[in-house]
Amino acid sequence: MTEVAIEVNSLKKAYGTLQAVDGISFAVREGEVFSLLGPNGAGKTTTIEILEGLRKQDDGTVRVLGTDPWTDGYALHKKIGVIPQGFKFFEYPTPREAVKYYAALFGVKADVEGILAKVLLQDSAEVYFTRLSG
Repeated sequence: MTEVAIEVNSLKKAYGTLQAVDGISFAVREGEVFSLLGPNGAGKTTTIEILEGLRKQDDGTVRVLGTDPWTDGYALHKKIGVIPQGFKFFEYPTPREAVKYYAALFGVKADVEGILAKVLLQDSAEVYFTRLSG
């Protein structure tokens, strides 16, 4: 039997009076292709951010690879690859912070300055991502 990779039960998240996610439930098995579809404002990004451990749900339960993303997101990030819509692990992230984060996440000693130089970001190492072009 295929294991459940993602399990969401009665997930809820509100921003003030706006109910962004209202009691959704679903399960995704290992190897299954799954997509969240819906109009703008339907709660897709909020749901994904909760699955990544970047945002805490108001109610319901979430498990990704058997892990609670909010309480053990660091361990989860070692198991999964995520290409975020925007890098949100820090309030105002910089390229230097991102390289340090991923080096620590995978337990490697990184030549941060060398890596930044290789991708031509040494002069922008302390510039917030929001000010860099995509």
